[in-house]
Formats: sequence, structure tokens, C-alpha cells
Amino acid sequence: MTADNHTPLAAPFWRNFWMIAAVMTGLRILTLIMSPLGIGPDEAQYWFWSRDFNFGYYSKPPLIAWAIGLTTGLFGNADWAVRLSAPFFHLSAASFLYLAARRLYDERTAFWTGLGWLLMPGVLLSSFIMATDAPLLFFWSAGLFFLARIVTGPVARISDFAGLGGAIGLGLMSKYAMIYFPTGLALLLLSKPLREKLLTPRLAITALIAAALFAPNIVWNAQHDFQTLSHTADNANWGAQLFHPLAFLEFFGGQFAVFGIIPFAALIYVLAQRSAWRINNRDFLLVVFTLTPLLIVAGQAFLSRAHANWAAAAYPAALMLVTGYLCREKREGAVKLNAGIHAVLFVAFTLGVLSPALIERAGLSSAVRDLRGWKAQTDDIMSYAPGYDAVLVDDRYLISEMLYHQKDSPVEIAAIDPNASIDNHFEAFRPFDPTRMKRVLFVTTRDDDAHVDYRFHDIKRLGRITAEPGAGQMRSYTLYELSGFYGKRVP
Repeated sequence: MTADNHTPLAAPFWRNFWMIAAVMTGLRILTLIMSPLGIGPDEAQYWFWSRDFNFGYYSKPPLIAWAIGLTTGLFGNADWAVRLSAPFFHLSAASFLYLAARRLYDERTAFWTGLGWLLMPGVLLSSFIMATDAPLLFFWSAGLFFLARIVTGPVARISDFAGLGGAIGLGLMSKYAMIYFPTGLALLLLSKPLREKLLTPRLAITALIAAALFAPNIVWNAQHDFQTLSHTADNANWGAQLFHPLAFLEFFGGQFAVFGIIPFAALIYVLAQRSAWRINNRDFLLVVFTLTPLLIVAGQAFLSRAHANWAAAAYPAALMLVTGYLCREKREGAVKLNAGIHAVLFVAFTLGVLSPALIERAGLSSAVRDLRGWKAQTDDIMSYAPGYDAVLVDDRYLISEMLYHQKDSPVEIAAIDPNASIDNHFEAFRPFDPTRMKRVLFVTTRDDDAHVDYRFHDIKRLGRITAEPGAGQMRSYTLYELSGFYGKRVP
């Protein structure tokens, strides 16, 4: 069934989806504004990137920095403004999934798909924390919508192929995991009916637009020794010992937390029942775009390591596939039960981020450790800074938070490379300069000076700054005065 086969309830489904989506997004924005939880280290780093418009950054493509630059340019540098685009990315993703599911199935399936996305556990977190998954999933969902139009329409429009190229190109500018999308697109060509729809001269438009949008990042990487691609390869960690079955099991269990217990269980059932696929264009498309990222990341988890969210790109298609199957098989009760459970999680999550004391009572204080106490701790550190040429930091988390919270400091904040290897953006682009920084305040995660005593003649311990971001959680940094730099000891 396609979007043209509307049921008599089409208008209420459409209206109800948009009303619920608008209310949920409004609540998410209010939660961002009212939450006492601060910016995490990765978010602070992305904010710092956004101060300097570029086509690439050390560890990520640029779109997350552009999004933060837009929202903070409009509303200032408040914590909520840094995160503001996240709920809008997911609202837009849900809208595209609604439209795609309506095209592939019907209005009822479209309603539950769109609502299911907004309530998905992984989306609850991703709508509150500014990370690369939000824009990636938006462009991935947009790509599925244009793809659905291409394969279901009687005649594919040039605008749909152009939209597909735009979604792929901007998705790659959001997160390199978007490369799974053209991989899935290639696999669709195994189906003769889909091949006839896709393998036309118009597909060249898709490729050209995607390449044109992504090319600036490739050029930036070439100009910077392919730092981002090298960092991505380091994350894969294939140089370490391979084959980790326990890591795979941990990753597999994490998918229930990202997608939801009922949807992931239903997905396993649907994928295990070949007859349930109905082997038609619609189901084959969704199976391909579910399994491509899921199997690739699962393989990465088995070989080395993978965080649960690395497979998030599987779930836009998976949600349509599972919801379509359950609605078609008259098992809508499972869909409604899932929505009810996730609605309760939505309320609990909202209350938790509005009142972290509730998180502590639940014994989950470690979950928000990196979102608390940074402003006060960086204030304490900077109280030592007057009179020094610079504050020197050897921890990426701390320097991110210091640059964000101490953005108006007259004392320069810089990174020192502790291991003679560039490991983060600040070591590469905001390094210690001994020609200007003669006497510095050094802040370190370590409680000894062994990693700087071969660089500086004069080392004086000043004290230790400790914060307690949660019950039983301690975050400490040791402060030293350094001067008399004489370079790195030659092995």
C-alpha cells in the first residue's frame, strides 16, 4: 500500500501525529532550558569547533559544529542553545519516517512509526545531548524517504534522485557512518525490480550531488594529513588484539536499550521469519537498510569494540519494518504497548534531567557524571591563573570544559602533548607554545610530575582541585607551576 491509498482515518492520523510531535518537541526544548545538567566534554569540544567555521575538524566532519554555530549565533552560548538543534533534528527525522512509512505502507503504520521514533529510548537521550547521531539520523531518514518515493512511484522524479544525493552528502558531512547508506543502496541492486527503478541515468545525479557536498571535507582532510579519517580508524582499534565475543554480547544487549525491548525482539523475530519479509520491494529495501549498518557494526564489536549507538543508523528502517509487520499482522497491541512503555520512559527521563537528585536516588549518578560540576571546578582552577602566561592542560575533557566555561579568560588555555603523539583537536590546533608561554599553570589528571620533569627545569606543586559530580563520584586535577622549558628528552 502506498501514500495514495488513504484510509478514512488519514486526516486524524496526520493531525494527531503532528500535534503529538509538536508537544513532545516543545517539552524537549523546555527541558533543555530548565535542566541543571551542564554541557559534557564532547559537546564543549563541538562548541569550540563552532567558533571557527571550517569544512572539517580533528575527529568529526563539520555539520555538528555548523549546527551549534547556528543556534548559538541566534540565542547565545547558553547550554541549551548548544543543544537546541538536537530535538529539531529528531522531529525532522520522525517527519521523514512518517512520510516514508505512509508511502511504503499506510497512514496507520506511518503514525506509529513517527511516534515510535520520537519515543525510542536512544532518541530520548539523543534529543538532549548534542552529538553527531542526531544530524546523521535526520539525513538517513530523509534518504529513506526519497528512496521510498523512487521505488514506489510510477515514474521517479529527478528531484527525488537529487534529494537522495543531498541526504547522502550532508549525512556524510554529519558522521562517516552515513557511508553505510550508499552501501545499502548498492545491495538493493541485487533485486531486479529495484535495480530497474534505481539503475537509471538519474542515479548519476544522486552520486554527483553527494560527491559535491562531501568533497570539501575530503579536501580539508587532505590538507590536514587526513586527521579525521585517521582518528576514525583509531576508533576501530584493529591494531589491538582482535576477536572479543564478550564485547559482541555487550553490544548486542545494548541494542535493546537503544531500540527498545519490544521493537528489538520483534526485529529479531521478523528477520528470522523469511516468510515474514514477503520478499517484495518494500520489505527487501527495509531489511537491507536495517542489516547493513547492524551487521557491519556487530562485526566491528566482535573484532574489536563498538558502542551500542554505533548501529543507530539501522533503526529508521528497522522501525518501519517492525511497525509495518505488526500492523499488517493485526498485532497493533504490541505497538501500542511499546509506545506506552516508552512514554513512561520519556516522562522518567524528563524528570531525571530536570532533577538530577532523582537520578542519584535511582543509583545512576555515574550516568550524568560528565554533565555536572564543570563550571565550579574550572572556576577553581582559573583562580590560580592570574600572573601566568598560560594554563596548560593534558586532558581533553578538561580543556574542552575550560574553553567553554572560561571563554572570556584573559589567560590563554592550551594543550600539552603528554606522549609525543597528536591525540586530539587541542593538541593539533591549540598546542603549548614555549616561545610565548614561559611560566605556565599546568593542570593534569596525574598526581605526579614524571611526565613533565624532562621538559621543564622548574616544577612546583600548587595543590589539587577536586569535584564531586555525583554520589561517590570524584574528579580531581593536580596543579603545578612550570617554567624553564628545555624541550623533550631525546630517547
